[in-house]
Amino acid sequence: MYGHIYTTFARADPDLLRRFEGVPTATLSDAMGRHGAMRSQIRPIFEDVRMVGSAFTVLCFPGDNLMTHKALQMVGPGDVLVIDDGDHDTGCFGHRSAVQARSRGGVGVVASGSIRDLALLRRERFPVFCRSVSPRAPQKNTPGSINVPVHVGGLVVYPGDIVVGDDDGVVVVPLAQAAQILETALRRDTLEADAMARGKTGELPLDPNQGALDLAALLRGKVIEHDEPFPRPAAPLSR
Repeated sequence: MYGHIYTTFARADPDLLRRFEGVPTATLSDAMGRHGAMRSQIRPIFEDVRMVGSAFTVLCFPGDNLMTHKALQMVGPGDVLVIDDGDHDTGCFGHRSAVQARSRGGVGVVASGSIRDLALLRRERFPVFCRSVSPRAPQKNTPGSINVPVHVGGLVVYPGDIVVGDDDGVVVVPLAQAAQILETALRRDTLEADAMARGKTGELPLDPNQGALDLAALLRGKVIEHDEPFPRPAAPLSR
């Protein structure tokens, strides 16, 4: 869907975004029943990273970042640029773009493909999550679209969805369910913290439905337990 620019979309309330600040992506994905996490190829470019914001989506023609430059004139405070560039081997976003995004209040970028200027971006510590790195520059000829649904990291991201990133990767929280998912995540975090405070570090983790894992029930009828060691062969196995 090329050739469309939507100048407005519903964003999360800033107070709601702030409540997501300390919640790990793993906890959020668990709160959504293991959903919402981008594929593992979408990684941060530096460690100890944290990003929370509203998705400002950009659909680029493959190998062409003309629409990213247009988006950089529109991005606002608290926005995360989510770029579907369709070309994994062209650097669709670089250091100058990060400086411009930050100057307008942008808080990060998630790209389906490659970025470039890696050393400068790391020095800038502008949160960037992407698939890979490439020095090759994109074209600037063919329009794409802005603030339409995009496909990044195996997820369809809508403008205004809440995008959270940390060292584990990126999770996308649908805006319409954001408050409910946040409450589930916070409740899960509280249960985990209480267990740690009681010194129960050996307890099994919670499952995504908030209950303690019952390993006996999960394994019943599926494995055979043996009281004796695994039998070693009498002679070494031949190659």
